[in-house]
Amino acid sequence: MAIYTNAYETFDSADRREDLANVIYNISPTDTPFMSSIGTGSASSTLHEWQTDALVAAATNVVMEGDNAPSRALVATTKLLNYTQISTKPVVVTGTQEVINKAGMTSEMAYQIAKAGKELKRDMEFDLTGVNVATVGSSGTGRRLRGLEAWCNTNESHGAGGSTHSTTGAVTDGTQRVLTEALVKANLKLCYDQGGNPDLMLVGSFNKQKVSGFTGNSTRMDMAEDKSLVATIDV
Repeated sequence: MAIYTNAYETFDSADRREDLANVIYNISPTDTPFMSSIGTGSASSTLHEWQTDALVAAATNVVMEGDNAPSRALVATTKLLNYTQISTKPVVVTGTQEVINKAGMTSEMAYQIAKAGKELKRDMEFDLTGVNVATVGSSGTGRRLRGLEAWCNTNESHGAGGSTHSTTGAVTDGTQRVLTEALVKANLKLCYDQGGNPDLMLVGSFNKQKVSGFTGNSTRMDMAEDKSLVATIDV
């Protein structure tokens, strides 16, 4: 099919208005499940310390009637520490950019602050769950907090060659392994034996698919009212 001779097409014109949607779509995931799940506290110094204690191992405890019980050796509490960390996400917008007519927003400053806030939360989630060890910093270096993985030094599970230092928490990555249900159950046992009671599992998108494939028990109950799938051993 031929077009009319000298037909004036859109390809020839220079007067077309811009067709720009009045909305900005943010396509990045913004979930911070760890930071959203843990508690909050306050610190009055850059160095924050606390104490932990543990019960001695259970053992047979039999004494004779009327026995004069001797004093037993007591164990001091364990003092732990972490440093406060400063995180920032500065935003600078010129006055001109703030007042011009823009698509998808009324205020450039407000939009950029909201965006920076989400980015800052993701940065904090990254550091909180990371392998970084606590460092005091200096006049030219920022302080760093000790991340979650660096705290797991009694119930950690590494591939070949991996380890977590028992004092500093320095992590050496081991050979990467496939996440299996057996690994998860073994670590749940480690957590319990060390006094933990985990009720939340955090994984990336790849391992989320692995976890979704776990069978748990051979029979599963579909809880339609709360849209959850629970192994019968939990039921």
